[in-house]
Amino acid sequence: MTQLVINPISEKMLTTVIKKLPQSLLLTGKDGVGLSTIARHIAELRGITPIIILPERDEKVDLESGMISVDSMRRLYDETRTKTAAERIIIIDYAERMTHQSQNAFLKLLEEPGEGIYFILVSHSIQKLLPTIISRVENLDIKPITAKQSEELLDSLVIDDKIKRSQLLFMANGLPAELTRLNNDQAYFDKRSNIVRDARELLRGSTYQKLLIAQRYKDDRISVLTLLTDAANILYKSIVASPQAATIKHIDMLLKTYQRIEANGNIRLCLARMMV
Repeated sequence: MTQLVINPISEKMLTTVIKKLPQSLLLTGKDGVGLSTIARHIAELRGITPIIILPERDEKVDLESGMISVDSMRRLYDETRTKTAAERIIIIDYAERMTHQSQNAFLKLLEEPGEGIYFILVSHSIQKLLPTIISRVENLDIKPITAKQSEELLDSLVIDDKIKRSQLLFMANGLPAELTRLNNDQAYFDKRSNIVRDARELLRGSTYQKLLIAQRYKDDRISVLTLLTDAANILYKSIVASPQAATIKHIDMLLKTYQRIEANGNIRLCLARMMV
């Protein structure tokens, strides 16, 4: 399990929430901030082994492309009808992967939760949740950890090489679960390093080189969103050193392209529009 490192502000809010756990809690934050670990931590502090709902495909857990079906919600509904004296915590991880039908079925659970039942929803994309669900849960947004905490996490992972530390700090960007994964998974680290390289080329390369990048990423929505995030982070760092209106405009263009692609826009067309 990912080492639990939480931003001090978020940790203070979390402590308050745990003392008086709401019937329905929604944990949000950037992918890699450690939401799943935090959800399990809440259950552990209350001495409860949680029921965890995960996306599935062909009746097997699939975190890459699986969905949370209405059948999962129906089974959960039946399970919560069974009375027990003990508290139960139900974690719905990747909650945004609930289909429209399953979200409507979950609403019924929220309206009739059963005694001693608590829901913790985990989502990095709450815009994909129904407004009626969001209005019925208490939202706790987990912030990225501080620079000092990131350095301390690198120390705990015994990473002494200055270049490696610099790479990890940039790619993780305050996300402890992401930093740990980058350190533990060499193949993933290599993939992210390549995306950072392409992000720099996207900013500085010729039109031809940029179009080659658009072609290379046209079928990988997750990677292209990471590419745009890395490019924006590179520009953010340059703004700190030397604020310029053109750089701010470029960041705005990257963010708009990100939003279009995240909303299922055609990847190649969205990138091409940004480049011209």
